[in-house]
Amino acid sequence: MSFLDLLTHYPGLLPSIVIGVLLVFWLLTIVGLLDHDSFGPDWIGGHHHTDVDGLPDMLLALGLDRLPFSIVVSGVAFYWWLLTMLATALLLPLMPLPLWLGGTVVLAATLVVAVLLASVSLRPLKPVFAVNDNGTRETVLGRTCRILTLSVEENFGQAEVVVGNGTHLTLQVYASAPNRLARDTQAVVLSFDAQRRRYLVAEYEPP
Repeated sequence: MSFLDLLTHYPGLLPSIVIGVLLVFWLLTIVGLLDHDSFGPDWIGGHHHTDVDGLPDMLLALGLDRLPFSIVVSGVAFYWWLLTMLATALLLPLMPLPLWLGGTVVLAATLVVAVLLASVSLRPLKPVFAVNDNGTRETVLGRTCRILTLSVEENFGQAEVVVGNGTHLTLQVYASAPNRLARDTQAVVLSFDAQRRRYLVAEYEPP
């Protein structure tokens, strides 16, 4: 079976579609049209959020409770796609089951393994996204930042701020509309909105 056949036939077709959608999402994120928190429930604050029943506790058990939804889904999807491709090519022909049943077993089994692999490989990224504690808020408030997205709206935007030790932090930000904030423009961090879990920024006017 060729690689193209694996991509376009069941069961490999399903994770391939998911990977395709995520590739489009990350391309739009790279060019600044989206940010990585622009879809999915907001569980980055920890397991006490209950946006989706049962999920926060599972994430806590897997060590993924302080990672953005998009990062977790992308990690699981990548491993799911890779394992499904391998299992479809190597194991599925050996299974004495109809294609639809064997493919379903492969999808379910590889998804479970993908979640476990993602939990192991993504855990080291948790400190990168742990930027909403009180210490960090006090550190970035009042500082200037550089806008990373093409625009900043009332529920969308990213900015980069450099703290005293030279660490670059990426913040989820928002601003009142209309504004002139665009990529690479300077803004000042005014406050933190706990409900939105975003920092309010405004145009920076040098003294």
